[in-house]
Amino acid sequence: MKVNESKYTVDDFVRMALDEFPRLRAEFEEDAGLLHLQMHAFTRLAQRAKGEGEWDTYRRCVQLAGRLWSRPNAELLNALNVSFLEHLDFDGPRGPEAWKHLSQALQEGWKAMRAYNEAVAARIAPKRRERPPRPRRKHR
Repeated sequence: MKVNESKYTVDDFVRMALDEFPRLRAEFEEDAGLLHLQMHAFTRLAQRAKGEGEWDTYRRCVQLAGRLWSRPNAELLNALNVSFLEHLDFDGPRGPEAWKHLSQALQEGWKAMRAYNEAVAARIAPKRRERPPRPRRKHR
């Protein structure tokens, strides 16, 4: 990052998302000050666009996310991970096309988030109980 470049903030996200997608205004105003809910609204827009094959809208969503991802502050990075990347799916017939629209950095971020979640799930998953060995029957 260049010395004179500041990090993107929550306010930057809100401003940039509403500039690009004015249709999010009502949801953002309803959830004013609630970053993760606003990020979920943004994510739903991207997922809906993917589901409907609206690739221009989807591309604009992930390009904006990629721009924010390039230099977010800690709060925005957390929201991008937890409320954006974690909720993008690449299953189904449109998944491979959707994946191609992500920047390399977002792809790496998604993979890292997925690996982290899998590691956490493995740590907290209940351990499988091993069956005690069966006693051997004596043959008569």
